[in-house]
Amino acid sequence: MYQSISQKKTRWLRYSIFAILIVSCIACSPAPKDPSLSPSSQLLPGQEIWKHGISSFLFGTNDTHEWSAQNFETRPAIQKSLRNAGFTLIRSFFQNGASDSDIKQRIRAIENSGAHCLGIIDNIFNGTYDKHLVQYLGSRCLMYEFGNEPDLSGISIAAYLKHWNSLIPVLRHINPAAKFIGPVVSQGNTEFIQGFLTGVKTSHVLPDAISFHWYPCSQDSETTCLSKADTAGKIAMRVRALVKNVLGKDLPIGITEWNFDPSNPPPAYDEDKNFMNSFTKTALQSMMQANVAFACQFDAASYAGYGHLDMFDQNGHPKAQYYTIKALIALYIPS
Repeated sequence: MYQSISQKKTRWLRYSIFAILIVSCIACSPAPKDPSLSPSSQLLPGQEIWKHGISSFLFGTNDTHEWSAQNFETRPAIQKSLRNAGFTLIRSFFQNGASDSDIKQRIRAIENSGAHCLGIIDNIFNGTYDKHLVQYLGSRCLMYEFGNEPDLSGISIAAYLKHWNSLIPVLRHINPAAKFIGPVVSQGNTEFIQGFLTGVKTSHVLPDAISFHWYPCSQDSETTCLSKADTAGKIAMRVRALVKNVLGKDLPIGITEWNFDPSNPPPAYDEDKNFMNSFTKTALQSMMQANVAFACQFDAASYAGYGHLDMFDQNGHPKAQYYTIKALIALYIPS
């Protein structure tokens, strides 16, 4: 829609003031880390340790299935905004059976954003395609999650382990530099994680990192939802303790999908700038305190949750959550 110069100036001024307030608020209260927690010494490809021991890969986002023609992949302006803000990691859904041109479009969008790639091996049962995906991407993508929320897809722990144990060694042979991550469960499903860890301890096909998803709210009020914003780090600490208990060692922990509510559609909390700023800041600081190694907000711009989970609106304009994460990146990135 056409906007007058006056409207554009008003919009720019409003978001500039909002961004300044975010930076001021965040700078007053950086999140100190619990000194009793020892982060994993294993860095993922491209990962850096920023100020206060914060992992650079905490500042990621998702490129999920596209529900609108106006999305992260088709809008260079969104890619440029992510690059300018300093987003470091983009998790991309490389769909089962996608053409090479589709794969190329996704990886180019990631590269245009200046971020590292975290690819999703969409179908763990299609080894032929999965091997082609890892071979085709080569050095352009060096991190992969094996499946996506198998616990919600009706895949048993036994079935997941069977395909993990048979396929991961093959994929590692195809790309020895790549890292492979599991079990990618919903809501920090510790029962599935424990079963997975027990299985890989027996098979000796260990993951390079452990990942799960976190959406704390379910049609809650804004106040109730905000009170749950610090639970991300608490779940991560439980997962880390489980890893150490079962494997006797530490592994990087990642929260590769996170936002306020997974409902479809969720409440329109994205329209409340103060809520999104507080929720996002609290969530990420709880991850910092728990030494989470990588995290990806859900999502950039795919019309997820009818657009309410997107960081950019359908016109490609950044929303409140984008500005909060951008301010946190500026606070922790080395000069």
